[in-house]
Amino acid sequence: MPNPLDLLNLISPDLVREIYTDGAKNTLQEASKIGVDAVKTIRLALFPLQFTAAFQDRLAAYIDRAIRQVPEENRVAPRESLVLPIAERLRFQEEDSAISNLYVNLLSRGMDRERLGEAHPAFVNIVTQLAPDEVLLLEQLSSFEYLIYFRFRNERIAVLKAESDSFVGLMPVADSTKKFLVDRSVVPEALAQPTLFLTFLEHLVSLGLVEYDNEPRRVGELQFVRLAYPEAAYFCIKLSQFGKLFHKACVQAN
Repeated sequence: MPNPLDLLNLISPDLVREIYTDGAKNTLQEASKIGVDAVKTIRLALFPLQFTAAFQDRLAAYIDRAIRQVPEENRVAPRESLVLPIAERLRFQEEDSAISNLYVNLLSRGMDRERLGEAHPAFVNIVTQLAPDEVLLLEQLSSFEYLIYFRFRNERIAVLKAESDSFVGLMPVADSTKKFLVDRSVVPEALAQPTLFLTFLEHLVSLGLVEYDNEPRRVGELQFVRLAYPEAAYFCIKLSQFGKLFHKACVQAN
C-alpha cells in the first residue's frame, strides 16, 4: 500500500510532513486505501492555511468517520465539489451536532460507489439551511407513509399532541380508529421548540422535502373528522420523494 505522505508529495513536496496534525495524517492513511485521487481531494479539504490545527483535527475526525461508514470494497474518491463545500461548512458547526452528522453522512454517500446517486448536489446547501428541530421532524415523518396534524379553529398556534389526543379521545368512533389517529399524529413535543412546529413545517415544504394535503385516508376516518368537526382541520404530512432521498442520504443511519 502506498504511503499517503509519498502520494501527497505529488502535490506539495517537503511541506506535507510538517503541516498536518497526527489526526489528519491518520485520515490520509485511511484515504490512501482508496487511491491517489482520494488523498489529493482530502488533502485539499484539510489544507491548514484555511484551518487551525484544532479544526484540522476535528475535520479529519469527521472525514475519517465518513470513510469508515463505507464498506472497504465500495470506497471511491469523493468529488471535490462535495468534500470541499462540506469541509467549509463544518467550520461553523459544533462537534457531533445534528447538522454536522448530516454533513458526515452525505460525505459518506459520496465515497460509496453503490450510493453515489444519493449524494444529490443540492443537499449540501439544504443541510446548511436546516435547524436541528427540522431534522427531528424529518425523522418523525420517515416512520410512516404520512402523519396527521390537527389544527383547531384555523389558528396559527401549534397544536400539541396532548391536545389532539384529547380531541380524538372524545370522538364517537371505534377504539381502533382512535388508536390509528393517535398513533399517526405528529408529536411537536418531541422538538426542542414545539411552538415553532408550523414554522418548521412551512420551511421544510419550501425546501421541497415535505408535502401535505387534507385528502381523506383509511376508508374515511379522516373524512368523518372533516364532516363532523368543521372546527378541526387536519393535514396529512409526509416526506416528498426528494425528501425521502434526502433522508436516506443525510439523516438515516447506515
